[in-house]
Amino acid sequence: MAFRKQQRAARILFVTDLHASEITFRKVLSAVEIYEASILMIGGDLAGKRVVPVVAGTEGYTTSVGGEDFVVDEAGLPDLVTRIKNLGQYPIVLGLEEYNVLAQDPEGVHARFLEASHAQCADWMKRLAAKFEPKGIPVYVTGGNDDFMSIEDILDAAPWVINAGEKIIEVIPGVEMISTGFGNPTPWNCPRDVPEEKLLEIITTMADKLQDPKTAIFNLHVPPHGSGLDQAPLLDTSVVPPRPIIGEVASVGSTAVKEVIERYQPAVGLHGHIHESRGVQKLGRTTCVNPGSEYTEGILRSAVIDFTKKGELLNVQLLGA
Repeated sequence: MAFRKQQRAARILFVTDLHASEITFRKVLSAVEIYEASILMIGGDLAGKRVVPVVAGTEGYTTSVGGEDFVVDEAGLPDLVTRIKNLGQYPIVLGLEEYNVLAQDPEGVHARFLEASHAQCADWMKRLAAKFEPKGIPVYVTGGNDDFMSIEDILDAAPWVINAGEKIIEVIPGVEMISTGFGNPTPWNCPRDVPEEKLLEIITTMADKLQDPKTAIFNLHVPPHGSGLDQAPLLDTSVVPPRPIIGEVASVGSTAVKEVIERYQPAVGLHGHIHESRGVQKLGRTTCVNPGSEYTEGILRSAVIDFTKKGELLNVQLLGA
């Protein structure tokens, strides 16, 4: 390890699929120093899945989280809010009348979701800047297929943090990176789901402009199809929402991502999206990694990617905390 450390010129800490989990994000802030990273990359899916109404009534504040009902008084409210945030959900405190109105207004619920999502995204970007700008550690962030396009303005306006989406960036001397949070279609019709043909166009438009694709990083949210990094429960799509079929799995990655990696053979492919398919796999000469995600458990799954002073890939290692 000492020999490798002497060879190492840059270490990337790559995390993805935080899905609004406050406790997991706080671990990211600490992990950069713990793992001696010189660059932080946060992949897509910053957003959570839902808002959680916490209703103020005569008996206190009531809500349901993860199938469990809670009733707390004023003193217990902060802990309840923290519990919800750590699970990657957005608590909104409402009076009973407001809750009853909102319960009949899907558009209003969506508006509150976007408001909470935007507020948290802006807060996270400020905290990343406050932590890493004084240390001179670059931070690259992209959206993911679950993230509405409206967060792009927040990422673009963030201090210090670089919005890497759909850009070519030289992250290490001699090592360029292309990034996208767009993904192939899913049963949930996510905000950045696009047809495979469109995804192929998005990626190749960037890849064709690289100085040397073989030294590049392809930071693509969705893993390549059939790579072993894209195994997820097979879904019964005849019901809404789709339900996992017990004991059956399928490859749900992108054929477009597979095609571009096989064509350009970059040094590294950084992926996420499929939380349960944590691993490192070779696709030709390309080392592809999916750190996985266990955000609901407050566990930070991550990977470090080491490069030499010559811009050559030295090491890829999965980490967990």
